[in-house]
Amino acid sequence: EITDTDVTVQAGARVSHVLEALNQVGKTLPNLASIAEQQMGGFVQVGAHGTGAQIGPIDEYVTSLKLVTPGCGTITLSPEDGELFHLAKVGLGCLGIVVELTMQIIPQHQLVEHTFVLTRDEAKEQLSSLLKEHKHVRYMWIPYTDTVVVVTNDPEDTVPEDIPRNYRRGDDKYCLQPLIDLYQRLGGNNMEDISGGGFGAWRDILIAMDPLSPQHVARVNAAEAEFWKRSEGYQTKPSEQLLQFDCGGQQWVWEVAFPVKKEEEEGTEIKFMEELLQQIEEEQIPAHAPIEQRWSASSSSLMSPVYGDTTKKNELHSWVGIIMYLPEQQQEQGDEDEEDDNNDDNDNNDNNNISKIRTAITEHFKGPYCNLLRRIGTPYSIASHWAKLELPTEIETWCQVRNSLRQRYPLTKFETARNILDPQGILSKNNSLLNLLLWLPPPPPPTSSSPSSPSSPSSSSSTTDSSSSSS
Repeated sequence: EITDTDVTVQAGARVSHVLEALNQVGKTLPNLASIAEQQMGGFVQVGAHGTGAQIGPIDEYVTSLKLVTPGCGTITLSPEDGELFHLAKVGLGCLGIVVELTMQIIPQHQLVEHTFVLTRDEAKEQLSSLLKEHKHVRYMWIPYTDTVVVVTNDPEDTVPEDIPRNYRRGDDKYCLQPLIDLYQRLGGNNMEDISGGGFGAWRDILIAMDPLSPQHVARVNAAEAEFWKRSEGYQTKPSEQLLQFDCGGQQWVWEVAFPVKKEEEEGTEIKFMEELLQQIEEEQIPAHAPIEQRWSASSSSLMSPVYGDTTKKNELHSWVGIIMYLPEQQQEQGDEDEEDDNNDDNDNNDNNNISKIRTAITEHFKGPYCNLLRRIGTPYSIASHWAKLELPTEIETWCQVRNSLRQRYPLTKFETARNILDPQGILSKNNSLLNLLLWLPPPPPPTSSSPSSPSSPSSSSSTTDSSSSSS
């Protein structure tokens, strides 16, 4: 149901389908995350966000929630319900099953997107003015290079007429050439099969050649930096097309948020990035590009990572996401043509090797890389994006994360609401991640002879694919 100011949808509707329906009446959502294949219920419950210094996360635009609860049946919550509503907006699926929600909408509009490249020093100097001058801003830091890709988006009617609407420095072949050249220098011999691939495909192929070598990753990142320099320009499209972007292939992502303080000239978020990049390079972390940085205003949802006073227009939060790409395994072929058994054996061997590489990447990402981000971020009061939270691999770190969550969030209030709406814990009974981090007592300390760690959930909630809803 669509009115002039809001839309009411069932929670299972995909964001992309809602956008299609809104477009037919000249409306759209106030903001989007990087993809639109999530379902609306999860989109809100995990506190998804876009980017914009004056724009809150998605949950901030929810005006009504209908929940089916084990304890109280079907209930509808709105701002008139006070604290319970603000707990339930980012309820993590623990307070009830969201079956319907109402969200604010805005007129459909065109955005002018400007993509350009700065040095790290220039990105530091220009950030404050960029955040003030543009509706949407994101930085993409390229580790092991002095390159920061900047993407701004503004409503077309606010952009001066002398700014180009559609312009790019070069065509696809010119922009991709640094990646193609590197592939050939490294002995790549599969040009015919991938010659039609875009930027994401070329980056995935190059990284997959040696994904955990810092030296190799640095070479790939340098080629990517050159790609972006050649790709500088403008494009104008509907907002729902530009606020989404190509996230690449399968990947591990961990994203954190922290409050921004402007007492220092360069700002908290720049100091954070300088420390993170310095340690990545000193510790030789094979950091795939980019490290993405976005911004948002506060959320009134008590369980949001960026909860704050939404009446203060100057409250700002930064989101930073690290990434590692996973090589994709060969799809199983049917036996219609009765392929040669030798080919099947070769495919199986390739998949076994790829599986080992994926395991090694996963261990490195969840271990050294996430531990580094956690270590750098702790003094900045980082909080994980709920949909990208993973269990640490060491018990000591696990306990630190658990304690930080209990200090950051109003878990007593959340538990009181859960005891009313789901007194038997039915909805969170099988959510091992949340139970381990929020409710269950800490595990016993490991013995010196048999160290152990809590087991990670079987599903990879932070493993993302551009065609899936998990990111």
